[in-house]
Amino acid sequence: MTTLTRLEDLLLHSREEAKGIILQLRAARKQLEENNGKLQDAQQYQQNTLLLEAIEQAENIINIIYYRYHNSALVVSEQE
Repeated sequence: MTTLTRLEDLLLHSREEAKGIILQLRAARKQLEENNGKLQDAQQYQQNTLLLEAIEQAENIINIIYYRYHNSALVVSEQE
């Protein structure tokens, strides 16, 4: 649980850091979605799909933790 505690501490003190994490996750998601649009074998497609699900869960966890500490949603636009 040390990792989760450090993530909570990070999100508690730095809105910009939280936004940066979300932007990194979005970039990874975009790359995986592009890869899933290309021809690939079933195993690679399954791995990419599992990674996409993990990214979505990570974004949800970050948003929940941020909301818990700040009582407001973390809004991240693509231009940031």
